[in-house]
Amino acid sequence: MSKAVCAFEACGCKIITINDANIISLPNTALDTFRLMRHRKEVEQDNNKNSDFLIVGDVWDFDNIGVSRDIPATNITDVTEGSLITADDFVFSHEDKIWTITKCVKYLICADCDKGPIGMVCEIADKSTGSDKKIVHMLSLKSVTH
Repeated sequence: MSKAVCAFEACGCKIITINDANIISLPNTALDTFRLMRHRKEVEQDNNKNSDFLIVGDVWDFDNIGVSRDIPATNITDVTEGSLITADDFVFSHEDKIWTITKCVKYLICADCDKGPIGMVCEIADKSTGSDKKIVHMLSLKSVTH
């Protein structure tokens, strides 16, 4: 297991131990849609169509993380309307279910240097029923070093 660490050299805050079982993949468009910071090395080497995110169920599972104040709830359908991105772009498999991101409510930032956003706090819903909803923390692995 590796550690996710703040990407800023002057900081180096240890954020969380990465559990590979909790890594999900979303299209690279998620980084721009949610306005997430990218680590310089990731920008230079980025030829993948997908970005990995660590999905964390409880904020207390992090070693160090900052959470922004509420942001106006960004409904995915509001963001994607009239663009080439659709809500179906933000579908992923986790814990033997297919989930979709329904809205983003807060951003994750480094607890020590306050830089970011390096992830988001999102409401997700079970794609098959649409009713089983929960809040998760999604750390972009392209926004940190590991």
